Amino acid sequence: MHARTGTFGLVLTSALFLSSSLPALAVSQDFHPAQPSSTGATTTGMCTTGTESYSVSTTSQATSSKSFSSVNGTGVSFNQGAAGCVEVSFSSEALTSPNEIMLTQAVLDGSTVCTPNHNLFASPSSGYPAAHAMNYICPNVSAGKHSVAMQFASRYGSRVQVYYHTTIVRYAP
Repeated sequence: MHARTGTFGLVLTSALFLSSSLPALAVSQDFHPAQPSSTGATTTGMCTTGTESYSVSTTSQATSSKSFSSVNGTGVSFNQGAAGCVEVSFSSEALTSPNEIMLTQAVLDGSTVCTPNHNLFASPSSGYPAAHAMNYICPNVSAGKHSVAMQFASRYGSRVQVYYHTTIVRYAP
């Protein structure tokens, strides 16, 4: 009986150690790629907006590609009334494979990636889609006609999927 108690105590102590140290390890890991910045890690500013356009989609789309591809149904065209920044809000039900991370980014006019880029949008959870959201800033957008669309990718090459999603663009009237 003493050997069983000792073994149980060792297992219990190990489990308690792991349960208390693993969350700390996960929090301390940096999942973002190194991105040089001349202004530091934080950028502040002010956007003058007054008009919103949106897109809502009830379709789903999956990818296993590590390269970014367009999320169908997220394109929003707008006419920026004055030079300045544009705000993009994206929300979606999302699901990833185990040990996978879904990356998202907002792209202005098909080529300019808004900040922050390579957003860690979703990671494994309960095995069911869950709602996720992120806001992006497109700085220094000239007056005139523009478009914004969302892109997504798989961090490690396993399946990630978006379900119902909404894109809202706020811009100068």
